[in-house]
Formats: sequence, C-alpha cells, structure tokens
Amino acid sequence: MPPLEVWQKVFLKDAEFVQSTHGKVGCVICHGGDSREEDKELAHVALVVDPSEGNCNTCHKDIAHVNDISLHTSLSGFKSVLEARGGNLEEGSPLAVAFENHCQQCHTSCGQCHVSRPDEAGGGLVSGHEFRGTPSMQYNCIACHGSRVGAEYLGENEGIPGDVHWTKESMVCAKCHSQELHGSGQSATTRYQNPYVVKCEDCHQDVWTNTGGNHQHEQHLGDLQCQVCHSVTYKNCYSCHVAIDQAGLPCRTSDPSEMHFEIGYNPLRSSERPYKYVVLRHVPTCVGTCDYYGDSLLPDFNALPTWKYATPHNIQLNTPQNESCDACHGNRELFLTEEDVIPAEREANKGVIVNEFPETVGR
Repeated sequence: MPPLEVWQKVFLKDAEFVQSTHGKVGCVICHGGDSREEDKELAHVALVVDPSEGNCNTCHKDIAHVNDISLHTSLSGFKSVLEARGGNLEEGSPLAVAFENHCQQCHTSCGQCHVSRPDEAGGGLVSGHEFRGTPSMQYNCIACHGSRVGAEYLGENEGIPGDVHWTKESMVCAKCHSQELHGSGQSATTRYQNPYVVKCEDCHQDVWTNTGGNHQHEQHLGDLQCQVCHSVTYKNCYSCHVAIDQAGLPCRTSDPSEMHFEIGYNPLRSSERPYKYVVLRHVPTCVGTCDYYGDSLLPDFNALPTWKYATPHNIQLNTPQNESCDACHGNRELFLTEEDVIPAEREANKGVIVNEFPETVGR
C-alpha cells in the first residue's frame, strides 16, 4: 500500500464531519490540546495523535472493555506462542525488545480500524475524518492481512483463483468477520478460541442438515474440515528473521514463500473442531527468528508444531481434490508427510504429519 503525503494523512475533505456525532463533541475532547490558545504551538501542547488508544471507552465502554483483551489489541496470540516456545517476555528482556520493535506494530487501536489506516500500513485518515462502523476492506483489513489472506481472497496469487465469496458475491471481510473482531471478553491464545469465530456452517447449515445425496458430504462432514475439500493451493512462509537495519529501523527478512496445499492431522481437535484431517499452513518464524537480539531466545521452539491449523481464504466449490473419491484417497501429494518437513522440525510436527493414508476406493 503506497504511503500518504503528510498533509493527506490529516486532511479533512469536507465540512460534514463538523456536523457528525464525533464532530460535535469538539476536537479537544478526543485529542487534547487547548482550544483557547491562539498560538498554534501552545494550542497543540500534549496533543494526542491517536486518541483511540484510550479515549474511546469514554463513550463506548461496553465495546472498549471487551476489545481491550482482544487479539487485535492485546497481541496475546503472539505472546502465548513465544512463551510456549520458551521465550522470556519480561520487561527489558532481549525478546521483549524484539517484540516491541517488530510485533507490537501489529497492535491495532479502535481508530486504526474505524478512522485511519493502520500504523503498519503508514497510518493516515481513510476518508477525511469519517468514522466508519464497518472498516474498509482495502485500507484496514487487507492493509494488515494482505500478504496471505488478502492475496488468496482476491485471487492475487498467480494461477490461483480468488475466493468464491469474492468472485461471485463481492463479500467484504466484515460480512463474515464481525462480532469476533472485538473479541469475546475472554482472553484467547488463538482466534479459533473465540466463541464468535465464523464457521462455514453459520451460513451453510443446509450442508449439514441435507446432504442431498452428496456421498462426500455424507461420509466426511464429521472428520474433514471444510477447507480440506474446498480450499486450493495457498501461501506458506519460512525462516523469518528480524533485525535493525543501517538506518536504525526495524526490518524483516525471510526465505521466499512457497505455494502448497497440505492436509495433516488436526492439532486443535475438540468438540468444536472434531475433524481428523485439516489443512495446515507453515508459520513464518523459525528457531533463529530473533537471533539478532541474542542467542537461543526461543529455547523450546519445537514445543509447538510449525505447521498449524489453517483456514485459507480461497474457497472453491469444485477443487482438484474433490473431483472424485480417489482424487484424494491414496494421493500422497495432498498430505503433509515427513519428507515435506525440514529435518529440524520433524519432531515438533510429529503430531500433524500423516503416516497412514486413506486407501483408494475405486470411485
């Protein structure tokens, strides 16, 4: 996403904002400063550039209270994974410094969804000073989630079609992802722990109540994640490393991403997700991701799989693996095998690597 000029970031394009609910409360209620001062410098003393870091709860207490511990705001998902891999995030520790430099920028405030572009995308007002109940898919959602989810959904990966929900229905992100974005009011370590997380059956209930003679649905609804049959090849990232560049700015490097489709055993199996087989995506991080800041900062890196539960956003009605039963059964190429995993990560992924494959059925 191209950066904005400084003036573009704060430009109020029309007078409508002054008549809006937020415009009527006055600038200083949210941004601070002193409206009685005629001198610009004095009027802007103690100016709060992003008041949504704390001031929104003045009027939006119910939402703000829940959102405070959401994944978008707290980054508890990042923290829990680093700690599970043996990382020490105590204040002042090398890993905490790395986290602040490279992960904390993914934290988003209320305004970075509803008024401005995220800091990660350069900041700046999306449309004047307009407050949007539904964030912009382009300037907010994909600004942060563009490299994998956004590219998959819009069909920007070469040779891979866009998600049918976009190509056929032009559905924006918030059509499915709404209540879950503010969290549930309970701490969570992954987005899949949120009771409001969207599920395919929320809209496609008929698939579960009336299989309509679809033999694949009749046999596999309980043991296959929907994406196993209805997703296609998706992006996997490897060996991300973080550092500070010569200009003193945080930077990231990684090996080239690869396009894969990998079915493996379900690492999050539960009553909510009872499937035996799911699609897995490789995490970007590796044991040496934070080596710039110190040695062995993730000493228990292999405590978690590096191939994790995934829900790719490139859903298709018809896919190569659902053309027939034997398009999947007996097709080792679709499954995550030991050969697909680098030797150093095989022990960590032993619970998701498939060793016994569904036999061919001749249909």
